[in-house]
Formats: sequence, C-alpha cells, structure tokens
Amino acid sequence: MIMSNLHVTPTRRAFIKTAGVALLAGAATSVVGCAPQGQTSANDAAQSVNDIAWDGECEVIVVGGGIAGLATAATVASEGDGATCLLLEKASNCGGNSFQSSGFCMIAEDADAIFETYIKGLQGDADCTPEDVLKAYCEGITEHVEWLKALGAEPYMSVFPLGYEGNQSNQNPEYPEIDGAQYMGALKFTGGEDKKGPAHIAVFLQHYVEAQESVEYRKNCPMSALVQDPDSGAILGVVAGEGSNKYYRAKGGVVMCTGGFENDAEYMETYFGVLGATPAAATENTADGHRACAKAGAAMWHMHAGAAFWLAPRNLENTAFTQTQQTGLTKEFGITVGVNGRRFYNDWDACAAGDVLPIGSDLRTNVGYRHGATQWGGRWIHLQLPETAWFVFDADGLAAGALPEGLTTDPVADGWAYAAATIEELARLIDVPADELTKTVDVWNEFCEAGEDRAFYRPAEHMTRVATAPFYAMRCTPTLLNTDGGPVRDADARVLDPYGQPIGNLYSSGEFGSIWGAMYQGTGNISECCVFGRIAARNALAAAR
Repeated sequence: MIMSNLHVTPTRRAFIKTAGVALLAGAATSVVGCAPQGQTSANDAAQSVNDIAWDGECEVIVVGGGIAGLATAATVASEGDGATCLLLEKASNCGGNSFQSSGFCMIAEDADAIFETYIKGLQGDADCTPEDVLKAYCEGITEHVEWLKALGAEPYMSVFPLGYEGNQSNQNPEYPEIDGAQYMGALKFTGGEDKKGPAHIAVFLQHYVEAQESVEYRKNCPMSALVQDPDSGAILGVVAGEGSNKYYRAKGGVVMCTGGFENDAEYMETYFGVLGATPAAATENTADGHRACAKAGAAMWHMHAGAAFWLAPRNLENTAFTQTQQTGLTKEFGITVGVNGRRFYNDWDACAAGDVLPIGSDLRTNVGYRHGATQWGGRWIHLQLPETAWFVFDADGLAAGALPEGLTTDPVADGWAYAAATIEELARLIDVPADELTKTVDVWNEFCEAGEDRAFYRPAEHMTRVATAPFYAMRCTPTLLNTDGGPVRDADARVLDPYGQPIGNLYSSGEFGSIWGAMYQGTGNISECCVFGRIAARNALAAAR
C-alpha cells in the first residue's frame, strides 16, 4: 500500500479507507485528556488500520451538535451505564437549524393508530420510506414525554393534548385533509413558570449534555473524515479537529447528525435544480457528512425533500431578508413575477402560509404553502423556483403591510425596493419586459375585481390590487429552511448501502437522511431527531458491549 490510498484529506475526499483489520488493544477508556502529541505525522505514514495511532477512544462518537446529536449524546449518557461519548460540532454553538426551529416536537400515545392513518396518509401514493422505518418513528414519538421527563424537563415544557385541542392553526394539522391528526399532539419548552428555564428543546438538551461527565462536547471541531476498515466495511472512527487531524475510535459506532445540505450550492443545483437559493436559517449545513458517507458506500434517499421553496423578499443587494420569521410573510399585498414579467405560480407564499381548512376537504384542490410544498396539478410538491423574481406592489399595498412594520421608513433610500410612477418605468428598473409586466398587472387587477384568481387560485381574501402609484418592486430569491435528503436509514438507524445492507457501526439521525420523503408535518423533524437519536445511541451502545 502507498500513502495515497489512505485518502486522508479535509476536502471532498474526506474519508479514510485503509487496508488491514482493525484490532486495537490498550486504548484509553475515555476521550477526555487522551490526545497525545505527534500522532498526526505517525498516521500519515500508516500502512494499515493496525498502524493507526488513535488519539482517543469512546463507545459512541456523534457528529453534529444540533438536536439530533444532542438527543443521541443524552441517550448515551442516561442509558449507557458509564459509556463515554464524543460529540463533535463544527460551529461554536448548538449546530444546524436547531435554534432557528419553532421547537415543537410531535408526540402520540397510540403508535398503531397514528401510523395507520396520518403518517401513512402523509406518504400519499409515494413508496419512499419503508413501513418498518415509519413504524419505528411512530413507536418513538410515544416515548418523548417520559424520556424528557426522565432527563428533568418537566418543569420547563408544555404538552399539548392530542389533536392540539384549542390550538387549531394552518399547521395543526398541516394536512387536515388526511385522517389521523386526532392522534397527534406536541410538546414545546416554555422556560417554566418563571420563564427562567430553557425555552427551547435544543437549549434543554444542550444544558443536559454539557452537565454529563461521560460526554465530551467539542465545539469548533469539524469532522474531516471517516475511518473505515476496507475488509469489513465497518466504520472504526473519525478524523476531526480544526487544523489538526486527530483520530478518534468508536467502539460501538459513529452516529451522523450533520443535518442537510442547504448551504452547499453544488448539492442544491444537483438535487433540487435550483440556483441562488438562500437558506433562511443556519449556515453550517454544507454536505460534509453526505460526502463522507457517500465515500463510505452509503445510498442516498429523499434528496428532493425538505422545507422548501418560497420566494422571500430581500434587499436589492440580495444580502438580507425583509424578515426572518417564516410565517406571516407579506406577499398577499402584491404579486410576484419572474424576469419575464409574468406571474407563474401561486405567489401568496411563505414557508407556512395557508388558511385553516375544513377537516376532510379535498387535498387536490386546496392551496397554500406547507413547509414550502404547494399544490401543483393536484399534488403537493416543492417547486423549482427561479434564481430571481420580483415582488410588485403599490402605494396601497405598502400602506397595508407589504413591508414588515419597523423595517424601514423609506424602502427606496434604504435599498429595499425600487419605486416608479408607472408600471412601465418600474419594468425598466427591474429589467423585465414592460409590455408583459403591464399585461400581468392589468390581468391581476381584473382578477381582484372579480374576486377570483383564475390563474393560480390564490384565495380571494389574500388578493390585493396593484393600481395606485407609486409602484414598488422588491427582489426575491428561492428560500428554504432545510433539506431532508441524505443516507438511507433503516428502522435501527443504521446507514445502508445501495443494496440495502448496513454499513457496520454507522448510524444516522435527524434531517441527515430524514424519513420525510413526501408530505411533511411540522413538528416532525425535531421529533425524528429525538426518535432516531435514541435508537442510534441504543444500538451503538449494544455494539460496544
């Protein structure tokens, strides 16, 4: 063997594939404090896995310190009988989209009932997630409340009753057309009666994990490679550390919790066909884990899925959103056109925009946005939206709330919008065909007079004329919260290869290879982080014993 075959690199080839059999003796029992100096150079010359000088060893290594990684580490700490865990986070705090999320977590009491109705219904005609994986999820959501109470969460969280009684909204249930939401509830952290405790599940789990002696939670510590035995294909450990290749062995397994790929332009274009997408939340999710697992031989699924897309207004320089909240956007006070000056979709859009709909109404004809998915030809899908579009409104729309309150008193001077005395002049400013934009506005105003959007069925109560000068235009870009695609996961949270076989000692949880490949119910991602974090931790602990 020559050195180049080791594939040790912090780039896209960030994966180690060595020759030989992984048989190590006398390794340290704790990661903490066991990082001898000088071992990086020794490993550069390693000829087999037997030659690797490990900088530390523990039962379970968790990569990614968001809710999924924290739930995994918390399970190791609470159920591992002293087993050690190394939790790696490449950012300076709890990672990914965790703190940007609403914090709601789906719960249930009857796993069979919710599986046979709502969870199956969300799959629709798709056969994208095996039933045993969905059943494992449903079993797991019945465990959340007692699991969190056992960790000490009860004073800080509220549990909403099944069916969200008294809390009906356009996300509760997100798909009222599907039977079974009566079996679904949610929990959310509120900080307790004095509001001084953790007010988000990510904060609670982070505090819990940081208090555990058996868990070393390393921030600013990105994983640069997986270590794999080329004979068995099993994952032996990881290489991690900012600027230093430290080698850490996992006796039971490595659990990948590295989130989505929404901040990687190559993956976004390849799997979504979208250019210039702007994530609304965290910036850490750049497909590091996807590339490492792909090199390890993992199959990928649900790469088209996530909370995406809608065209969110931004400043003219395309450097800031008008607002960061993902519901209640202001697009109902105008229309959105493409660079051709035409409307092209139901442009009353946001991450979650919609009316409370009748239970059991027709899913094929209802409209709105449900975590970015919208009804298109009778199906609910994520649209491939253009890199640039324009939100067009008038003086009345501005007065009604086209820009969020408090954003600016002069949108033109502050760089949020163009303004013009006529539609033709506005078209020139935003470089769209004047005749097309004029025609689009005229047709739209006719729809408003008739009280019916005959093109894209925007609800009449959310239609606003564009008729009073001055006229305004704001840049919009395709926006998303997260992707859900990644390595295929089985019911035991194991990562699978293209032939359905598990890659030894490699597990996953959370949005990194999420189970949500079709329609998605809000509260489901955080719930999945906890369900498969526990499953992965328990199986890795069992393998370590």
